[in-house]
Amino acid sequence: MEDERVERVLLASAVGNAAVCLLKIIGGVLSGSVALLADGSDSLLNVASASLAYRFRREARKPPDREHPYGHALVEAYGSILILVLMVATFSFVGFEALDRLLHGAEERVLPIGIAFAALSLALNLTVSAMLRVFGRGSPIAATEARHVSFDVAEGVVTLTGVALGSAFSSLYDVAAAFVLLALVAFFVARTLKQLEAEITAASPPREVVERIESALREVKGVVGYHNLRVRRAGESVFADVHLVVERGLSVEEAHRICDEAESRMKRALGGTPVDIVIHVEPEGDE
Repeated sequence: MEDERVERVLLASAVGNAAVCLLKIIGGVLSGSVALLADGSDSLLNVASASLAYRFRREARKPPDREHPYGHALVEAYGSILILVLMVATFSFVGFEALDRLLHGAEERVLPIGIAFAALSLALNLTVSAMLRVFGRGSPIAATEARHVSFDVAEGVVTLTGVALGSAFSSLYDVAAAFVLLALVAFFVARTLKQLEAEITAASPPREVVERIESALREVKGVVGYHNLRVRRAGESVFADVHLVVERGLSVEEAHRICDEAESRMKRALGGTPVDIVIHVEPEGDE
């Protein structure tokens, strides 16, 4: 049910972004605002990125298969990278357009109708952002989309300010707003890449997660010690492997029981987090 809920909110995000995109581009054309056109280009990108998020979220939920024995969790990280690539490509074009207007001149003022389109678009962006944050919890790619749309809210404020000042005083304010939008997008891309780095490089989860696993292992009756504990996160899942040291001379059945208990305790320690655990048993003295 949770997966279906996340997928529905991603689909709704794509529809909402499509409406925002239409409003901004129409407003930009009618008012002559380069900031609205830049913001509209980003919303057009949001439609594509939300569609990608929806597709890769479904892909990530597939069970392990022969080609992907560890599951498909990292597909979401791959989808997030594709979204960032689209952002860089789109805003490279927008940057050239803003620079061209700055160097070769533009209309003296932006038409006031652009203010209404900018305000309406901002209100719709706020709605989509809140929806993603509330109903998309637990999904890395939904979180990426939520951050993206949150930046759209910030961009909407900048756009509305630029259009209003461009309408009242000079279109240079509008062009300046477009450059501020480019800076915001560059910051978003850099920050999201940093957050994706941990998943791509198979980094360990936060220390508290590892400590909960260690605490669970120490509570298992029959475990003398453990070593070579390795934990990594991939999407929502946690993968762990550990060498358990047990008393020498135990039967295979008893060693198996200890492994089952250790695995059960580790999973309970991590709550509802999907966990894949591999345990290697060693007799005391051989470690």
